[in-house]
Amino acid sequence: MDIKQMKYFVEVVNQNSMTNASKSLYIAQPTISKAIKDLEKELNMTLFDRSKRQLALTDAGRVFYQKSKEILTLYNDLPREVNSLLGLETGHISIGLSAVMNMNKFIHILGEFHQEYPNVTYNLVENGGKMIETQLIKDEIDIGITTIPVDQSIFHSVLLYEEELRLVLNKEHRLANYEQINMSMLKEEDFILFNEDFYLNDKIIEAAKNSGFVPNTISKISQWNFIENLLSAHLGVSILPENIVNLLDGNFKSIKIDDPAMRWELGVIWKKEKYLSHATKKWIEFMKQRL
Repeated sequence: MDIKQMKYFVEVVNQNSMTNASKSLYIAQPTISKAIKDLEKELNMTLFDRSKRQLALTDAGRVFYQKSKEILTLYNDLPREVNSLLGLETGHISIGLSAVMNMNKFIHILGEFHQEYPNVTYNLVENGGKMIETQLIKDEIDIGITTIPVDQSIFHSVLLYEEELRLVLNKEHRLANYEQINMSMLKEEDFILFNEDFYLNDKIIEAAKNSGFVPNTISKISQWNFIENLLSAHLGVSILPENIVNLLDGNFKSIKIDDPAMRWELGVIWKKEKYLSHATKKWIEFMKQRL
């Protein structure tokens, strides 16, 4: 059984005649007649009541006619559905977002994308970089926006931007008058850091160890705005990406750290061998142009 046989059968019923169906389809009548007989043989049932002078469907024929019309409608709509997907009229993207990024900028870009492709939908999940990688491996999300580099044997990645990591402290802190410091000057400070799910945590601890000390971490959290609150209460110092520093209010001072390791790169990552929809690929290109 194939689409062509169904098409012949439906046209015969619509035209109420094999002769008229033959003319409508520009196909020889014996070809149509054979196709219908082959259908009946395959289904092991009679579709037309041939005892009557006029063309009439059997009970099985009526059921087959309705179902064939439904199948032909789906078949005929398939190119349009595929083309609409490729044209980004529809689509869905599941995105894992680093909690250590400028979410306002991301949402603004997402809004611009939505204006161009209003029928694309999104699932947004905020996490640390390590959790985002785990979610990608488990196919829980399509792409992640997080720290790079990543394990190239597992993930593909595209750089979005690079930025400094800066010391952030209350304006009343003893180091607030410095324009630049080195990591060793922070040996006696209390640190407010992200938790172990974040590669930023690892980077800061490694830089401190390279300067001869282990940071005294008094709090580990998962949202940068909580760090802001703790800094306001004079509970310690923190190190944050420049994009996040720019979102803080005027009560804080950010200071350059004289350490080449105090930079990081943010990028899009996805699991190797994973199919990326056209909408997802378009979204990656859209972000690259605007970040």
